[in-house]
Amino acid sequence: MSVESVEPFIEHRWEPRLFWLRRPRPVGTRFLIVRKDRGLPDPSAARGRIPILLDIRRSFGSGGHGSTEGCLLALEKSVQGGERVLDLGTGSGILAIAARKLGATRITAVDISGSACREARGNLLLNGIREGVLVLQGGIESIAGRFDIVLANLRTPILVNLMEKIMKCTKEYGILIVSGIEEREIHSFRTFQARYSVSPAETIHVGGWVTLMTRGGSLEG
Repeated sequence: MSVESVEPFIEHRWEPRLFWLRRPRPVGTRFLIVRKDRGLPDPSAARGRIPILLDIRRSFGSGGHGSTEGCLLALEKSVQGGERVLDLGTGSGILAIAARKLGATRITAVDISGSACREARGNLLLNGIREGVLVLQGGIESIAGRFDIVLANLRTPILVNLMEKIMKCTKEYGILIVSGIEEREIHSFRTFQARYSVSPAETIHVGGWVTLMTRGGSLEG
């Protein structure tokens, strides 16, 4: 499959951004999403949450879409510290930033869009992240090695087309987090995913979108 055929993220029109005009938005139990020009809140206002500063112009990933929020909730559960993480379709870089701030040490963030990669690099710097995250322009074909945690926030048809390659990027007993699946698609996607040797999925439902967490990394047979 060519690099051009990899959809980097959900189409922009599906992401509600009204909250982006207001105050910082808490996500899960750990994160606080903050618009760049609002600045970091003082520690008492943050109430112990991890702030993620974002300057979003064109890329997907403000934290307001159910698929992105589901991935952030999954990261809270899966990152223990020291992991090698793949963020496939990084968009604004929000998930790579979150993984790094939770303690993952080696993160590869990939997107086919040059503008998304530039925004991701800018957002990494906004958050004081100057090492530990490599941003690459390209598709899954540009990835080498296997990862402890793989994030793929893509649309369902793209997940289906890339699943074998995604699984090959996931370490045996590693964690695979996939999102961008609409509620109406979940039954058929679960049936499809059953052909892979993964653990039963833990599901996270946010705003009509489903994020699945599984553990595995190889094809049956």
